[in-house]
Amino acid sequence: MLTACGTSMTPDGGTATENELCRQWGGALPSRSRQDTKQTQDEIQDAYAVFLLSCPVWGHLVPGA
Repeated sequence: MLTACGTSMTPDGGTATENELCRQWGGALPSRSRQDTKQTQDEIQDAYAVFLLSCPVWGHLVPGA
């Protein structure tokens, strides 16, 4: 999935497929909880970072952004 969304992607640029992949991926990102372990916190942060690198203009989909 990482290769599906290029860093030049914008919501009104890119292909419809790329936009839809980023939209769905962003909607499926995990949310944080106070009860998360340190490992879970790190994994969630990594997931956010990978998403933002792959779909930078979709950052508004990151929970808590």
